[in-house]
Amino acid sequence: MSDSEITLKITPPRLPRGAVERERLMEFWDDVHERTAIQLVAPAGFGKTTVLLQWRRRWLEHGAVVAWVGCDAEDDPARFVTALSRSVHSASGRLGPGSTRSGIAALTDLLSEIAQRGAQTVIVIDEAERLPAATVRTCVQYLLLNAPANLSVAIGSRAALPLRVAELAAKGNLATLSTDDLRLRFEESLSILEKSLGPKLTLDERALLHEATEGWPIGLQLAIAMAEHDADPGAAVRSLSARRGHLQDYFVESLLSRLPASTVALLTRIAILDDVNAELCELVSGQPDGDAQLQQIIGETPIVIVGEDTDWVRLHPLARDFLLSRFEQLPRHEQSELHARVSHWYARHERFHEAARHALAAGDDLLSQTYASRSLWTLGTQGKIAEAREWLERIPAAMLARDSGLKLGAAFVLAATDRNADALPIAREVIDDPAASPASRVEASRVAAGATIYADHLGLLPELLARWLPMLPEHGEPLYAVSSLNARAMAALHAGDTRTLRELLDQAEHHGETGSLRLAAGLGRMLRAMSHLWDGNPELAAATLRHVVAQSEQESGRRSMVASLQASVLAAALLRVGRPGEALSLLANRLDVIEQWGAPDNILLAYQTLARSALGEGDERRALQVLEEMDALAERRQLPRLRIHSLADRIRIHAPHNARETISALTKALDETVAEMQRDELRPLLPECQLAAAIAKADAALARHAVDEAERLLDAGDALATSLRRHGDTRSIMTLRSVVAWKRGDETAKPLLKEAIHLATVAGDAWLLVHAHPLALDMAKDWEAGVVVAEPKPARASKLAAGPRPAVERPLLVRNGVLTSKESEVLGLLARGLSNKAIARILDVSGETVKWHLKNLFQKLSATTRKHAVDRARLLGLLQEG
Repeated sequence: MSDSEITLKITPPRLPRGAVERERLMEFWDDVHERTAIQLVAPAGFGKTTVLLQWRRRWLEHGAVVAWVGCDAEDDPARFVTALSRSVHSASGRLGPGSTRSGIAALTDLLSEIAQRGAQTVIVIDEAERLPAATVRTCVQYLLLNAPANLSVAIGSRAALPLRVAELAAKGNLATLSTDDLRLRFEESLSILEKSLGPKLTLDERALLHEATEGWPIGLQLAIAMAEHDADPGAAVRSLSARRGHLQDYFVESLLSRLPASTVALLTRIAILDDVNAELCELVSGQPDGDAQLQQIIGETPIVIVGEDTDWVRLHPLARDFLLSRFEQLPRHEQSELHARVSHWYARHERFHEAARHALAAGDDLLSQTYASRSLWTLGTQGKIAEAREWLERIPAAMLARDSGLKLGAAFVLAATDRNADALPIAREVIDDPAASPASRVEASRVAAGATIYADHLGLLPELLARWLPMLPEHGEPLYAVSSLNARAMAALHAGDTRTLRELLDQAEHHGETGSLRLAAGLGRMLRAMSHLWDGNPELAAATLRHVVAQSEQESGRRSMVASLQASVLAAALLRVGRPGEALSLLANRLDVIEQWGAPDNILLAYQTLARSALGEGDERRALQVLEEMDALAERRQLPRLRIHSLADRIRIHAPHNARETISALTKALDETVAEMQRDELRPLLPECQLAAAIAKADAALARHAVDEAERLLDAGDALATSLRRHGDTRSIMTLRSVVAWKRGDETAKPLLKEAIHLATVAGDAWLLVHAHPLALDMAKDWEAGVVVAEPKPARASKLAAGPRPAVERPLLVRNGVLTSKESEVLGLLARGLSNKAIARILDVSGETVKWHLKNLFQKLSATTRKHAVDRARLLGLLQEG
């Protein structure tokens, strides 16, 4: 090997332009950078080399000697050791000839030299999967087993190397990053997109891009390259496809050109499968030895995703899209034959949803309908309502009419949609039929309960439950027991009996959460968090759901029904604890799912979160638009409760401006809609609607200085909130009562507000003062009632009353104030226009520390730029004017 070849092998590649340093991976480095072996194992495009280059820089900053070796198929043991020795000597500044021996003997000399030097030394071996087996078995293995204490070896490889590392792992000297570790998290994708495309994409479009690329770094970068050169980046994202442009070029160059023709042919045919195992490999290829075929595509392709169950793999969606375009070029008869084969296989394994889809693709409509009819129940229990609804529309009415079980399955699917009114009559017909079997009547009761909840007709639940519960012992299927407990929990929630709700959910959890219980168990967890929100304890609600949502996303996908509905509750909780950025990210590219498959409570929480986040930004126009959209949805779905909350929140937005005519029209509509709640099926929801109306009208009364009227409304609202145990509303009313007292000059104003602030602080409610009344924040500042501000001069109440509600993005109600002392110092210097370096010099800290404080400031102030952070701080009274 010539000197020039060695030089190229040991020279690290250029760090990609715009590469984002991922905090999570840097924290991993902090924990493991002194271990003997660190492996990064993932397919192409997952950023292994980029991470190694960033780690290399971090090691160098810590004074380590870092050697780099890029591998290829020609690296036999002698060549590999030669390159390794030259790299270590070059990195350490010792350019002598090195060992006069070769092979393992030379490697021994190199390790001895590293040990004698004593300095922390790192050897980075990139693209190690290209090494010949003999080199891995001898040199790399020897390197790891004989590494001195001051040597770390970092290995980047597309596939796990056949190394004996059990002893290293047992002694805590091995660390591994896998594909899932290197996959971009949602927030990381958003950060990269913000840096690359700025405001060119909406939050929903960024979420869509993350979901389409599934955290595949190279996929995201290719999509960014496509979007940034498009006149309409948003449209480009919405029509993202691997069948054209940069993505197609990537797959042609990295996939087709580098793989054997037999492997390309196999990939093209398995592209019709959602997931694939060895048996299906044999089926579509027509060749024996499916295990070998599966291992071949895992080892040779960068686009195969291996799940927790390693018997099954799937293609990355973008790669699958590209390969399907190739499949569609096959002769039509071959396509049909493959789909038919696969359909029969799925039917034999009782996976009727997939069997129906492939039968349809094979052109067998009748068989497709038969399989589809058998898939409805399973899809429904798994929460795959969209897929079930799609099949339902293909099943002939005659087939539904002659099969009562199928009709009930269809009714369950309809119950969880905007067609729930069609489901209740079907279910009632079975419930009332004395000839129906006990199992059919239990299933019908489940369908009827679901339909009433989705229609907001909770007044019908007691009668349904009275007939349903006695039948349960006759049918031992756990699903029906859990569903009945969930229905009773929903009734308990709106009665304000959250303690009973949680007792019911405790009973439901004993039945488990797998199989047919997945949907019911997921909804039960959501109800538990909803009960904490009802109690006015958003911090506990967020803690209850955070990991649950992540698990649901991992199991079913980010836009799955269960994950989206749980996210609507978690977003509401996070907003109230002062984390609006996270709340909006949770709802990104999910609102349509929540609208279509969510119960009224989910829809209400999602829309209120969006509206209140807009208010926090001072964007009243956007908040009103969101609330009007909710009103239109309420009209379409015939959900007057949603309309009441839309009207009430709009009144509260207009109240500080004393927009009398607008408020009068909204109040008239509010009173008329509240009157509708007197209907028997809606009556259980009447008290909470009256409560929302009372608070809104009290706000309006305060705006026109009708203090006595406001007090009467607040007294009525307080009684309602107390009876419903809605402690968050109780605190809001207490705050409004303090405003009433303040307007009267009553000495009770201060203790009332202090008590409300104390209760909110305990519950982690960051939005109390902002959402309660614009004067309340000024009053709190004046009295220093638990609110710490950087500006000694209080803002005037008239100023707040005349403008939009202040944009508080983090809790003002923490005992140590909004910002730490160091953050306040950084903010003050930022306001003077100083650079990070200048701030670091003045505060005598590192540049990284300044960046860390800025990140915290941006999060607390919900700011995106330095200027935005300063403007937000002035708005909040955290900086003196001028």
